[in-house]
Amino acid sequence: MIDRLKTRWKSWEQPLLLLSWLLHPKYKMTKFKDNVPNLNHVYLSKWLIYYYEAWAKTKSRSILCEFESYRKGLYPFDEQTINQFENNILSYWEWVFPLAKELGYVAQQIFGICVNVASVERLWSSMGFLHTK
Repeated sequence: MIDRLKTRWKSWEQPLLLLSWLLHPKYKMTKFKDNVPNLNHVYLSKWLIYYYEAWAKTKSRSILCEFESYRKGLYPFDEQTINQFENNILSYWEWVFPLAKELGYVAQQIFGICVNVASVERLWSSMGFLHTK
């Protein structure tokens, strides 16, 4: 079982998993251990830039400034604002988008990823039903 988990872990895109924790408004950096090398806001910001530029097909201009405001908890990344969205992470990032276009774009892409094949299969089943009727 351990070998299977190790094999799966190697095949996953680990930076995306880390960014999903980092960009969760309730977790931010609190779930990462301080003593892990290369696991800090500077290292992770490299992945933010990478994914923004890969997905948006344009160079980043403001993602680091937006990320720093997020990291410091400045409005609209403050706890009072975040709590109003309860656990609706995607809605929160959609709402934040006008003030943090690049960071919001990456967050929406990450939290919009379908994490389970079953939901995709369900979608295709529904589409097949609609198509044949």
